[in-house]
Amino acid sequence: MAGRAAANASFRPDIEGLRAVAVLMVLAFHAGVPLVPGGFAGVDVFFVISGFLITGLLVREVERSGRVSLTSFYARRAKRLLPAASLVLVVTGVLTWLFVPRIRWAEIGGDLVGSAVYLINWRLADRSVDYLAEDSVASPVQHYWSLAVEEQFYIVWPLLMVLGAWLVRRHGLRTRPLLGLLLAVVVLASLTWSVVQTALSPQTAYFVTTTRLWELGIGSLVALTAATWQRLTPTAATALAWAGVLALLGSAVLLGTDTAWPGYAALLPTLGTSAVIAGGFNARAGGPVRFLGSAPMRGTGALSYSLYLWHWPLLVVAAAAWGELALWQGIAISLFAFLPARLTYVLVEDPVRTAAVMARVPVLALAVGAACTVVGAGAGFGLVRGMESSIEQADGPAAGAGSLVDRGDGAGETAAVPGGSGAEGAGGDDAASRRAEPREDPAEDDEPTQPADPAAAGPDIDQIDLTPESITPDPLLAIEDVPSIYPRGCAGSVGSTEVIRCDGGDPDGDLVVALAGDSKIGQWGDVLEEIGAQEGWAVRTYNRSGCPWSSAQVDEDGSCARWGEQLRERLLGPERPDVVIVSGVKGRAGEGTDAERTELMAQGYVDYWTDLGEAGIPVVVLADTPAPGELSVYECVSEHRDDVSQCTFERGDGSGTRPLRRAAEEVPTATFISMNDWICPLEECPPVIGDVLVYRQGSHITNTYAMSLIEPLRARLVPAVEEAMATVDDG
Repeated sequence: MAGRAAANASFRPDIEGLRAVAVLMVLAFHAGVPLVPGGFAGVDVFFVISGFLITGLLVREVERSGRVSLTSFYARRAKRLLPAASLVLVVTGVLTWLFVPRIRWAEIGGDLVGSAVYLINWRLADRSVDYLAEDSVASPVQHYWSLAVEEQFYIVWPLLMVLGAWLVRRHGLRTRPLLGLLLAVVVLASLTWSVVQTALSPQTAYFVTTTRLWELGIGSLVALTAATWQRLTPTAATALAWAGVLALLGSAVLLGTDTAWPGYAALLPTLGTSAVIAGGFNARAGGPVRFLGSAPMRGTGALSYSLYLWHWPLLVVAAAAWGELALWQGIAISLFAFLPARLTYVLVEDPVRTAAVMARVPVLALAVGAACTVVGAGAGFGLVRGMESSIEQADGPAAGAGSLVDRGDGAGETAAVPGGSGAEGAGGDDAASRRAEPREDPAEDDEPTQPADPAAAGPDIDQIDLTPESITPDPLLAIEDVPSIYPRGCAGSVGSTEVIRCDGGDPDGDLVVALAGDSKIGQWGDVLEEIGAQEGWAVRTYNRSGCPWSSAQVDEDGSCARWGEQLRERLLGPERPDVVIVSGVKGRAGEGTDAERTELMAQGYVDYWTDLGEAGIPVVVLADTPAPGELSVYECVSEHRDDVSQCTFERGDGSGTRPLRRAAEEVPTATFISMNDWICPLEECPPVIGDVLVYRQGSHITNTYAMSLIEPLRARLVPAVEEAMATVDDG
């Protein structure tokens, strides 16, 4: 028996079951089930389904009436999507207030607002290329990004349909061919951009609408060409549906987080979903159509929207409350999500969707949708205000600190100067060059605490108090306590291959010092520029988030290696420095055992440093800072201000130190130094030293603490630079 009857039906059970496949893929992936590493592609399945259903609805309206009622369309979308979405946002706000550290309230509150107005995907895209993204913690509403993409599609596509309907009436054109042509242009442009953007900046490409429109467009094309699929024989239609099922299974088990996404790879689940939908028009009653249309699959599909909304915040809040979740916990929480999903469907989704009064008065549905948006955004603003109140009530100053050593007034406060000094030679036109403003002279009334001997092995133990009266910067603001290279735009984004140069120190200095690497050299940026100003060094910063300057393969897309090779060419060519200072966070590279991967990382350093040494350019290697592991120091301190002993962690080398030291031992023109005795002077690393918070995110130190170490670092760095210069002079 063929399924032709489904062709003209308003409801297709197999598509409801396809929704179940999509949401189960996502749930399994988020729960950490190892058998479905490509479960994230379930979102792409949703995109195709949405494009198919919405376009089918709109094109039938155009063919029936010659126009599109935007009011009715947006009213249907509002009552279908907004009540449940806003309910989950409000509950997520409450759960955040109860279980998530206050330090994250403002960020999550902003995410709630972004989700309520369906712009969260752009907010996440912006955050994904931020210098702190590599340490960022998942937002409990991060999954709303896909809903935002769909809502933005729902805004644009009906307007194109209105244009198409007008052209049909005015010129007597055929509806489906015209709309198909318009859509084909959108799909081709979006797919092309998706491939390009995925190669250039995969973190951004994952979230933005422009790289995803083609997926909804593919589903829309299936709807516009429905007559073609209806003419398939039942055998051919069934075979097509089976091919689609195999593509979806392949997506779930063959793809993984190392797959560049979306790009070309997203064609597999996208075309697979399209094949299932197209084949379902006329497939035999058995096979995929029967399975997808079965009662369990239909039931799960009916809950798919609410299930998608609920599962992720439950997982994230549970992780915030209990720590990293075990596999069984992730699965248990995902299964538990069926309960609030069912309640939401029965008590919210279905009653609002089927309310007769809203069908008769579309404006009422729009008003309800607007009210839901305001309520959802209000939950976000409430969290932001709660964070602000916490900051206002916190003891001690919000920013700035009496430092451990004299750093001078205004240190670390730099700004970009239009034009900078310019980057000359190869790549100079493409790379930015920004210069720090000259530092002011130290203020006479600045009387910070100074160590008796800046070259001593660490701070005075008496300065370590685990019950501090005040903490600077306030832990609630620690995430913003970063060196000026970031607000100056001196750090390349994750996935970027552009080499950005920023200038600081003494612009007329006789010695040119280049800082090369990732955020671990970046965290010392202001300190090194200040030392440069004192010593008469012109300091040039070349920073790329997530990329130590090594020839080793440290990322999936190879962008770090391309960035590193461009920087190598510039340092050996038109922007030749006198000495290069490096550091890095990565401890391993490539594949193999831990020891083999550490060796690969070290060899990547050796390759570049050897090239520099042969050109007469020595290297000073600055050790990576000790890592607190899974402990978020600033979050812990924000919760235990009166006794920060609960936020200590066992001392150890930073993850990047071993390959850095190993490479420095092999390259004769490299000199290794460490500041870790100043950062962790005890067996248990203290989170606060001299009332200054040591760590911000991950293993990065606060800029306030870094600036307090100007003199100790200077005492070690200046001799190291002199020693390094001597190695090339002797050679």
